[in-house]
Amino acid sequence: MFDPLELKNSVINFFNKRRHPGGGYTLYEGLPDSKNTFYAIRSFEVLDYEPPGLEETLDWLEDLHRGGTFATQGLFYRCSILRDYGMDFEIPEKFTEMLRRSYRKSNIEITYYMDSILRMHGEYLDEIPEWVLSVQNEDGGFGVYGSDIINTRFAVEILSSHGVKIEVDRVLGFTDSCFSDGAWNFTPISYPPYIETVHSGFRINEILRGRAEDVTDFVMKIRNPDGGFRRSVYMGISEPEYTYRAIYMLTRIHG
Repeated sequence: MFDPLELKNSVINFFNKRRHPGGGYTLYEGLPDSKNTFYAIRSFEVLDYEPPGLEETLDWLEDLHRGGTFATQGLFYRCSILRDYGMDFEIPEKFTEMLRRSYRKSNIEITYYMDSILRMHGEYLDEIPEWVLSVQNEDGGFGVYGSDIINTRFAVEILSSHGVKIEVDRVLGFTDSCFSDGAWNFTPISYPPYIETVHSGFRINEILRGRAEDVTDFVMKIRNPDGGFRRSVYMGISEPEYTYRAIYMLTRIHG
């Protein structure tokens, strides 16, 4: 039985055990990092719960940001949180210029991070959605080396952010072909589904159909006793990323 209050409390407890006293969140234990901190903060937001130790976490993120580590994903995680909480998220021009030159990636997910960082800094490059449209395949999905649901999700996110027209029926045709037994797979011929493939199909439907598909059965099957969520229905450890994706879907489905 799905109990929203019990779920909320258990997820909060899961993240509290991964909170570093100096600020930030860890995968399991040890030093904090940008990725797990991003997913922890976003999870608290989804649960409508003020993140514990928020001031320490923001100070830690800002210090890390000033340190000049500018790997694309880490930069996206830090800029997103710092901007949303009114902190300094600006990056040096040399890194902005690097992003302008480097958006063409075989993995559209990385392009999404680059594009998001540029848009946070007020830059909407028409070349980015143009490149994304160039890697749409005949089956309606996206990907340089063939369509998959994760590349397709990030393509849809980019195109919708730029207000670019999407061939909805074609994209949904591919997305629907990846769906079986109550979950989305990586491709129409892949199995099993994972939290990231299910979340991708879920987001595509939210954006293009304007509704949340009910994937409660799958999501609850990947819940662990520690209050977090793992990647698949088979064994695995709970991670902040998987937990965020799980509770994002559950809260959209159940309100």
